[in-house]
Amino acid sequence: MELANLLDTSFDAMFAGRANLPWWPWVGSKFSTSAVRTMVVGESIYNWGNGFDARYMQANGLRETHRRHALDYRRDSPYVRNIERAMHHTPTPSENQKREFWSTVAYHNLVLEPLKDIKARPTYPQYLKGWQEFFGLSSLMAIEQAIVYGLEAKKVEALVEALKLRGASFKQNRLPVRIGRTRPRLVTIAEDGRTLKLLLIRHPSAFFSWRQWAPIISAHIPLQLPKDKADRINVNLLDVLQ
Repeated sequence: MELANLLDTSFDAMFAGRANLPWWPWVGSKFSTSAVRTMVVGESIYNWGNGFDARYMQANGLRETHRRHALDYRRDSPYVRNIERAMHHTPTPSENQKREFWSTVAYHNLVLEPLKDIKARPTYPQYLKGWQEFFGLSSLMAIEQAIVYGLEAKKVEALVEALKLRGASFKQNRLPVRIGRTRPRLVTIAEDGRTLKLLLIRHPSAFFSWRQWAPIISAHIPLQLPKDKADRINVNLLDVLQ
């Protein structure tokens, strides 16, 4: 499969003009024509050494990483495989379903510099800078909704500060459902005559129950994705809320 068939490069000239954007987002080939423009917002990447900087800290670095993890359909990378399961409500999405999902959305990492190792956590200033760049991208790309990985307190606090610095009107709610120890957050932002909706979820890389998150995500971040009948399962929202 050729990468060009799945990637939309029409925003690249605008990405190139953003001084604080070290790598360009993955933009699926159907993103611009989708019913609702959606971005999946990951968190960070680690510096694995052995030429990492040369590979990742360039315009196509994030896209290449995304290609190797998300578009190698047999690779077991939880942060992409679990979100696919939740979006399609099935433990085993087909390759066609995976392809359709990543063709429909954009993908971006919030933290704009590699962390030194797997034990490191982003700082508050890193989150704040990341949110500020995200809002610039969301305006440029006319994003209408986003799934955000992670519910860390300082990430949410930096989000609120970034919104206040922009002077944007917003409303944030903790949803009533509790999944394990976490409660999803929904942030609705009104700015310049448009609305942007953010759903903050548990990071899907570990301890992520896609069966419980699936109805929450589909209720608040709807996507029109094809269903494979052989893979479909029933997820009952009432069971999740009990």
